[in-house]
Amino acid sequence: MQRIRVILAAHGEAESAGLAENFRVGHRTLAHAAEVMRLPASLRLAICAVGAVRKRLKGGPGSPHNANTRQQAAALQQALGDDANIDYRVDLAFASALPCLDDAVSIPADTDRQVLLSMIPTDSRLSCGLICHPLLTTSKASRERTTVLARLWDAPELIAIHCAHIAEHYPHAAADRSDCLVLVLHGTVVRDERGQTPGYHTGADEKTAYAERLRAALLAVPDRPWQRVEIAYLNHGVGGEWSSPTLPELLSRLGAEGVQSIVAYACEHLVDGSETVQLPEVLAAGAVPETHQVPCLNASARFISFLAGRVRAAEAAPCTALCCDPCPLLGNPARAVLS
Repeated sequence: MQRIRVILAAHGEAESAGLAENFRVGHRTLAHAAEVMRLPASLRLAICAVGAVRKRLKGGPGSPHNANTRQQAAALQQALGDDANIDYRVDLAFASALPCLDDAVSIPADTDRQVLLSMIPTDSRLSCGLICHPLLTTSKASRERTTVLARLWDAPELIAIHCAHIAEHYPHAAADRSDCLVLVLHGTVVRDERGQTPGYHTGADEKTAYAERLRAALLAVPDRPWQRVEIAYLNHGVGGEWSSPTLPELLSRLGAEGVQSIVAYACEHLVDGSETVQLPEVLAAGAVPETHQVPCLNASARFISFLAGRVRAAEAAPCTALCCDPCPLLGNPARAVLS
């Protein structure tokens, strides 16, 4: 029986309010960003220290991101467990938390093949790129026996899953209420500090395509409870000019237009984590009087079935098109149409 290791490769967040854990996660996140942006070490240290202290003073249980990803891994293991010819083993690894993705990309000796699945749906140097760049440092044997799956943004099946999920969780709306469904994405740098196009794969085009395809699909849903669909971004303040409009900017505009209620859905977050947990505060601070939030996909049955199908499809084909176009692994032989 063929032995295949499947790794869910996610961002990773701090699971507690502890100073050391939050500093470590923040520092690793900014270290990745510093590979493509101008972020001096002193600035990174200051940001991480202030952020860790702020979270420690605030207290609370920490982010549910890692726990939700573990639930996804367990559900995917169950979904892949009925294969009579392949022994799948599902693990998880995090770019910014433990277990560390950089240490997980080398294929174990007892494994025939491995599949690394990017759990950030839009491809970029800072999403699936955090898989393929460490993989470039491994042996040729590891690379030739590894398939990296990305390109979730381009999957019609995922768009359909989002539509069904939103419809299932959409709150009841009064017939005379002016409401709006807001698709929330994680922003990216669109202009660097010199006003130039960034010299790395930012994922901006993929984000736009992903959001617009989901928006079009949602507006085509028959008997839909939402009257309109808008797109907004959650941004950070480093590296240059980020995606627009930001969520606060959109809320201000919707409030000025007289929109009475919004329902936010973080479509680029495949599990609930720190940003989606904090989303109600951002919504409440806006100009729209009534706000709601749809949970992320997390370990929903439709989504896990979709992931299992992609894993099986990749292994059934001599190579896979489920990859990121600018991937530096594209020039490798054998099953090297990787992400």
